[in-house]
Amino acid sequence: MQLAQRGIIDSLTCSLAVSEPLPGAAVPMPSFAPHLTSRLWIEEPGKRVCTTVDPALQSEVTALVNSHQAVLEGNLIHNAAALVVEVSTGNVLAYAGNSTVPDTAGRHGRDVDMIPSPRSTGSIMKPFLYAGLLTGGDMLPNALVPDIPTRFPGFRPENSDFTYSGAVPAGDALARSLNIPAVRMLQIMNEERFLNLLHRMGFTTFDKPASHYGLSLILGGGEASLWELAGVYASMARVLNNINAGEDYHPEYWHMPVLTSQQSNPQSTVGSQQSAIGSDTANRKSEILSIITNSSQTTLSAPAIWLTYEALRRVNRPETETGWQYFGSTPDIAWKTGTSFGFRDAWAIGTTPEYVVAVWAGNADGEGRPGLSGISSAAPLLFDIFRLLPPASGGFARPEEGMTLTEVCAASGYRAGPDCTEKREEWVPETGLRSDACPYHITVSLDTTGSYRVNSSCAQPGEMISRSWFVLPPAMEYYYRMRNPSYRTLPPFRPGCSDDRQVPSMEFLYPPRDARIFIPRNLQGQMMSVLPEIAHRRRNAVIYWHLDDRYIGMTKHIHQTELQASEGEHIITATDDEGVTVYRKFTCVGAL
Repeated sequence: MQLAQRGIIDSLTCSLAVSEPLPGAAVPMPSFAPHLTSRLWIEEPGKRVCTTVDPALQSEVTALVNSHQAVLEGNLIHNAAALVVEVSTGNVLAYAGNSTVPDTAGRHGRDVDMIPSPRSTGSIMKPFLYAGLLTGGDMLPNALVPDIPTRFPGFRPENSDFTYSGAVPAGDALARSLNIPAVRMLQIMNEERFLNLLHRMGFTTFDKPASHYGLSLILGGGEASLWELAGVYASMARVLNNINAGEDYHPEYWHMPVLTSQQSNPQSTVGSQQSAIGSDTANRKSEILSIITNSSQTTLSAPAIWLTYEALRRVNRPETETGWQYFGSTPDIAWKTGTSFGFRDAWAIGTTPEYVVAVWAGNADGEGRPGLSGISSAAPLLFDIFRLLPPASGGFARPEEGMTLTEVCAASGYRAGPDCTEKREEWVPETGLRSDACPYHITVSLDTTGSYRVNSSCAQPGEMISRSWFVLPPAMEYYYRMRNPSYRTLPPFRPGCSDDRQVPSMEFLYPPRDARIFIPRNLQGQMMSVLPEIAHRRRNAVIYWHLDDRYIGMTKHIHQTELQASEGEHIITATDDEGVTVYRKFTCVGAL
């Protein structure tokens, strides 16, 4: 009104202005991806950035993360994150760095972006080891791997269900996520080679030497981020897709996810991880980045990747997905879970030819929770996110080049040897043709009835017949025959025949060879007992035990005995009722 009285505005303008409603309270700015916004502000301060994120998908993924995290909240699991990556381009389509439900108490770290945060990997690295062994020709896809009690100095891996299968095909061991076979496979490859492979694939968080991680590297002894894991799984799928499309292998297929449209060279995203790692070993990181950028050798071959994804397609889905195969709209996903030691981190990553979905759940402060696992805490969110994506066009096609049909032993999964009686044809990488032939078939001499083994000490050549027999080492056989009723143990020697020791009849399960055993003292200051254990082929065998030159006792059926050993070197000797003897040297280290 004062403006009109002063003649600054006319009466009509004044009348219109008075009739306009007053503005309401200030509306908060939309925040669909607050963790992504914070990340870009750190990486590109003050710049206008155009991301690859799909707004509609981002909103739906964020809602799913919040709803799943609300369920996990009942178990005091306060954080969850998810990432969706397009395989062909590496573009990030959804970036949910954490739950966006308001943290009123401010104690649960929901402002922390968990996508670039390094966390213990659990079992999520096992597919890379399997693919690396296939690429290098170290083993065939379904070769038997020992699954028996295994101990190393300061490290005793166990399967999640604390059972043993004796021996399992490598592909089944991956699909079932068995820990002991994974450690055995890492022994085949060795930690140095595997660590170098991880660096070539794009991981920058493994910035210590191989001796620092040891064999625990495959079970969560190192850390990785959801960002790099999604990038590597997408790179594997990209390699397979491009090779199947007739393209040549290019190192450029391996790169981290692409977050902004300005990133014309996807490999440049690898370098951006330095700000997210947070480590004092700058020289080591520079070394790793040099390996990633300059490596021209084949990281993983397309046949190895395809066989790895075939194994991951067999992974059992969570209870919420029961009967998925009967619904045509459900995508066929190659997927893997992981759970870190102490139930601190739950991982689930799934791959189709078009998309990679990566999920993490846990607590940002590292607190573990009973029941936190990849299968129960992360996998349901993974499959819900996949339902938001366009239907998959199909599974991964088998590569035409680099694979060959070869005869493998039906019992062992190794290349068929001359003694293998049952064989089957199997697609394997061409590099696998240089892997070992079956070591578990031998030729044995039987009497004419086939009921007893014989040799020249008790039978004439005309009284013997030769048979090929599938024979596992005693420790593997001990557990394998419990789960495989069709396994046929070797017949005993005919009375009067001497054992030619061609096949060992018993084997130490504990202690390991040349072990240093730490034995604590009890409340009275006395050193506690050692429990050596032996596996014997005969169920009714009797074993007599000696420690050094002192008789300890005998065992039958279950060959485990208790003995007291002083500090220093000792020799355990075990002799069965047929005179077969084995011994094991070990050193006792007592507590102060």
